[in-house]
Amino acid sequence: MSSTRGFTLIEVLAAIALLAIAFAVGLGALGKAAQNAGRSAALSTAVERAQSLLAEQGLTAPLHNEALSGNFDDGMHWTLKVHALPKSASAQGAAGGVAAPQQGALLAQASAIDLYQLDIAVQYGAGRSLRLSTQRAQAPPDTQP
Repeated sequence: MSSTRGFTLIEVLAAIALLAIAFAVGLGALGKAAQNAGRSAALSTAVERAQSLLAEQGLTAPLHNEALSGNFDDGMHWTLKVHALPKSASAQGAAGGVAAPQQGALLAQASAIDLYQLDIAVQYGAGRSLRLSTQRAQAPPDTQP
């Protein structure tokens, strides 16, 4: 009887095939992770820039209805829309001096404030876009110092 040592050719080929499959799956996962990291970085940049543009609005000049657009240095395109929100019926009544007694001073004070909706859209990456919205309160132009 002869004793066998080592692996047969079929066993070696099967092991190599399994290693190749595992290697291909591993490389695919690494590639997907790198792609997701790139998308995440682009999204983070777009969010930071959109928040920065929103924060700048109303600081140097009063807000008013307008639509603005432009490009960042890296090619991202942005569009900003600002519009005044309508005052509620109770706030308009308070502004006209017809406030109901239960509404109190807070409503009368709030009626002297204009509220603006700011919507920004940033296009980044390959056809991706980000939309952020906020509201900003501002004293009417005739009452600003």
